Amino acid sequence: MERKGTLHLFTVPVCILSYALWQYWRVADVLEGDAEGLLRQTLAMLAIALGGAALLVVGAAVGLCTTSARASRHSQSTLIRTFTRCRRLLPFMMAAEIVTCGLAVICLALSEVTWLMSHFGGAGGFKLAAVILVAVGAILWMLLKSLTSIRRCFALFQPDDTEIYGVNVTVANNPALWQWIRDVTRRAELTVPDNIVVGFFDGFFVTANTVQIEEGKRLTGNTLYLPLTYMALLDDAEAAAVIGHELGHFTGEDTQYSLRFVPLYAGMQNSLEQMANSSQGFSWLDRIVLRPSLDMGLWFLQTFHEAVSDWARIREYAADNMGAKVSSPAAFASALLRISVLDVPVSRFLGELLHGRVTSTNWLVDLLVALQKIGPFALQNSLDNEIAHPMDSHPTTRERIAALTVPLDSELLARALRPVTAGDNAFFGGLFADADVLSLSLSRTLSTKITAQRKVYRQTLEAEAGLATGSVALWMSAKVAWYMIIAGLVMLLGGGALLLFKTVSPWCVLILFGGIAFGLLGIITLRRTRQPLLVLMQDAIASPWLPQPLPLKNIADYNLTIISSSMTIEFFMDDDYQPNLTTKRFMQVIRFNPRKHAVAIVVAGDVLRQQENGKVKLDAQALLTLIGQYIVSAHARAELEDF
Repeated sequence: MERKGTLHLFTVPVCILSYALWQYWRVADVLEGDAEGLLRQTLAMLAIALGGAALLVVGAAVGLCTTSARASRHSQSTLIRTFTRCRRLLPFMMAAEIVTCGLAVICLALSEVTWLMSHFGGAGGFKLAAVILVAVGAILWMLLKSLTSIRRCFALFQPDDTEIYGVNVTVANNPALWQWIRDVTRRAELTVPDNIVVGFFDGFFVTANTVQIEEGKRLTGNTLYLPLTYMALLDDAEAAAVIGHELGHFTGEDTQYSLRFVPLYAGMQNSLEQMANSSQGFSWLDRIVLRPSLDMGLWFLQTFHEAVSDWARIREYAADNMGAKVSSPAAFASALLRISVLDVPVSRFLGELLHGRVTSTNWLVDLLVALQKIGPFALQNSLDNEIAHPMDSHPTTRERIAALTVPLDSELLARALRPVTAGDNAFFGGLFADADVLSLSLSRTLSTKITAQRKVYRQTLEAEAGLATGSVALWMSAKVAWYMIIAGLVMLLGGGALLLFKTVSPWCVLILFGGIAFGLLGIITLRRTRQPLLVLMQDAIASPWLPQPLPLKNIADYNLTIISSSMTIEFFMDDDYQPNLTTKRFMQVIRFNPRKHAVAIVVAGDVLRQQENGKVKLDAQALLTLIGQYIVSAHARAELEDF
């Protein structure tokens, strides 16, 4: 999570306060009986008070979050306490900033309406006043919308159910497994889980969230998830060490962290990110009313992120020690390395099943057969991998083994990289009443579901593949270019007139140079409108300013931002694609932003779409929809090739 400074949080309140002070200065000398001046002065004072209140709210939020994040480094209990306090206060602060900024803008707009009505009482004045009043109504609507978004966002902070593809293993059906788990927990006084779920996906994990089994019952309490794919590939000591690590997260001070903080933090992060994604509007109202408070919420998470990451690493190392205590440091180190080594072939096999490239009636049996053909496994980059975990982050395998003070010698490597043989899963088979029947039943259920899902998914892909098959040319409007040329001519004429009357001054020179600059810029922009800006094709985007077409299948995401009359279209490329583009910004229509790994296209003015009867203007939403259709269609065709 990228850490940003605090200055951007104050930008909108400072701008509002500055404009309000200027408004007050304009009507500072109000004569007695001047109703219009008194009203404008009152509105300006209200805007000053509201802008100042917004600044105080932001300052209080920054101070609270900064001191709380600093204090959270002392202990996990302090982190939970300070984070909970900030989380409770944050929605009120966000709502307060929305209200104060929104009402301040309304006061300023009404002040301008009053001025217009008093100075331009004719039809023109009424029209301008009507426009501003419409803007006031839009601000009020945005206020209500933003407050509703805040309320819904914070309502999502309750952790969602954890959905698992698996089978709930009860004591009655598998007493041997439960007895073995109890034996493991007694070795280090660990907490026995309330539920055990087995499946094929993910790694070992525990969760305190409510678990919803796919097409099964809803489980509450602490749930231990055991992946059959890895359980069948570990020996007794290795499996005990891994389970000791997972159950160690529900021991001592870590219990409250796991039960209270982790689900809450994850839920809050997801909620704010969803709110940020849904607020990618293009209006200036979003930037004035909603975006500042949203930035405050995101900054709050960024402030705590470093402390949360530090405690997450400490927790993992502590849980590693618990796993070593349950079994042995060598067994846990071997388990870590073996899971890392097996991750690639196991994930590849499951991927082949999910994509329909191979079929299997018993996934676990066929996985073991496939792994037996590989022989001894290769270390490759396994030491520097982070074992995947759906609930938390982990240090690298190398770091965790080093923390256990287990030498990375030939004995450890031989144990972890041992080949899979037909008779080495006797321990696993003894844990279940009938492991083959369990695996067969789960395989049949998943295969049936995946087949149905793939059929529906293929139909969806076929529909998406037909969305955009032709070519569409997009052009830049020449309106802005002509504005700049006309402005340049006016400035040149004005400067020439001043020279003609022999009133040479720095202002005269500045006006002349400004006219030349505007004129040249307008001519350059006008020349660019003589050829298409972009051509959306079936599989790529072409442009005169691109050295080669941009493949649509390599575009991972896209965004559009409007500032004043300028529009920036960003195509976020996947990591495998490196466009041969300049990174310079000045006067470049298309450039590459290496920090975002995005191709940015800058448009001055409107975008026009070429049609049979001429060119038509596209608004921002229509442009995004059109580009999205071509990207989705190209991705769908690429996926259909895998079918």
